[in-house]
Amino acid sequence: MDKAESVFRYHTAMAFMRSIVSKGILGPEDLPAVSDTLAQKYGLSLWSIFLDSDLLCRENGANMP
Repeated sequence: MDKAESVFRYHTAMAFMRSIVSKGILGPEDLPAVSDTLAQKYGLSLWSIFLDSDLLCRENGANMP
């Protein structure tokens, strides 16, 4: 499996997991652990820019304190 296919499969799985969260089966606090597990499954680094990590700080409106 090449990198593009790995990223595609990761995002497809994460979209499914977000739908599970929206149905209330899992809580939003479970998504980071799911993201890590899926990244490992598809051979992506946990620090990859292709992951669903929210890099902006929402508490400060995306501004540094």
